[in-house]
Amino acid sequence: MQPNDPQPMAGLPPPPTDRAEDLPLSVIPHDPALYSGAPPAAPRTPNGGCRGCATVIAGMVGCLAVLAVAAVALIVLFPVAIGGALSNIAGSLGANVPPPAANVISTQTIVTGIQPLGQLVSVSSQLAIADVQVSIAQGAFNACGFNANHVVQGAVEAGIDLTRIDEGDLRYDAARDLYVLTIPAPQVTSCRIDYIRQYERSFTTCAVDWDEARLLANYLTLINFRDTAIEGGILRRAESETTLILGNFVRLLTGRQVEIVFEQPALSTAEPDPAYPPSCAPPVPSGWVQNDSGQWVKWE
Repeated sequence: MQPNDPQPMAGLPPPPTDRAEDLPLSVIPHDPALYSGAPPAAPRTPNGGCRGCATVIAGMVGCLAVLAVAAVALIVLFPVAIGGALSNIAGSLGANVPPPAANVISTQTIVTGIQPLGQLVSVSSQLAIADVQVSIAQGAFNACGFNANHVVQGAVEAGIDLTRIDEGDLRYDAARDLYVLTIPAPQVTSCRIDYIRQYERSFTTCAVDWDEARLLANYLTLINFRDTAIEGGILRRAESETTLILGNFVRLLTGRQVEIVFEQPALSTAEPDPAYPPSCAPPVPSGWVQNDSGQWVKWE
């Protein structure tokens, strides 16, 4: 016992000591790693896995995602940024920045026909109709039949054909001291469809051609507009308007009163015009014919 060691009290066991030299050799822990100088073994997980690997992998995936987003943003924004920077630099230097220019490439234009339009259009009638339903039956037991509604807007114009007037149609009536101008009867000069929209298509699992229904609706509506305008008196209105326009024109040229005489009276509602212009007598859509019962049938 060392001189400085505290003396044990009587009747009590000696205090414990941490010094190895004070312990018996049989109770000193023996760990070869403590004496061989080798590093202690790394702790292992219960299943032999790698602790923290999932966190590392998640971090790598996140980094790759950030890099991908940055690359896409660079590809998209880099040309815009460079173009804006160059424009700003050119503007600051006083350079003239050319405006945007477009280059249009087209093939050679082919003239398919020339039609003289010596017409005086005196009346234009605007028409519109909705719920033009076209139903097409096809397939065995109409398995692939379909239908669609259409809304259509258009116009019909009427006037006279000025190419049919020559110098012999204007004569002076000395007895009445006026000029007499004989002109053709008014007629429908043009018909057109300005707008057509297809809606409320029926359900079908077949590969159908919806444009066929639209073409039939366009054709039938154009004929309907033409007939409706004639029945509504567009030709008689064109007759009165033409009388006023041409009468004032000749009166200003000659300084005398003018009498307008039509070759034949304006067509009545019961008399169809046999000489419609091409725009008012369009061809039937290709492949379609109307049978005796009024139904439209497509020839295969």
